[in-house]
Amino acid sequence: MEQHYDIIIIGSGPGGYVSAIRCSQLGLKTLCVERCGEDNKPVLGGTCLNVGCIPSKALLDSSHNFQLANSGLESHGIDLKNLSIDVGRMLERKEKIVSGLTKGVESLFKLNKVRSIFGKASIPEKGKVVV
Repeated sequence: MEQHYDIIIIGSGPGGYVSAIRCSQLGLKTLCVERCGEDNKPVLGGTCLNVGCIPSKALLDSSHNFQLANSGLESHGIDLKNLSIDVGRMLERKEKIVSGLTKGVESLFKLNKVRSIFGKASIPEKGKVVV
């Protein structure tokens, strides 16, 4: 089915979703095309938000807090014994952060009237995008 848009943004990562929102705010009929995630689940936000920057930073933050509690507090007179890492809870926290941010992108798209579809986009010729 052929449809017309003033602009089609391929990818909903940090550059894509901001561009799509701004184009729509400027009055352009805007579509954003995003591939499905690694588990083939439709999700906005791109690699950075879903499997790259954000998840890794969330896990690094948890690891940093463990390291601080394990070795950095004794000089403050705080002695914590028998510290342990619950990897399952760390992963749950990471997923909660990612989920909240992807829902934020979805909400921004709705608020700014950006349409999104999931699939692989290609540009077979000038002015034409196939999904």
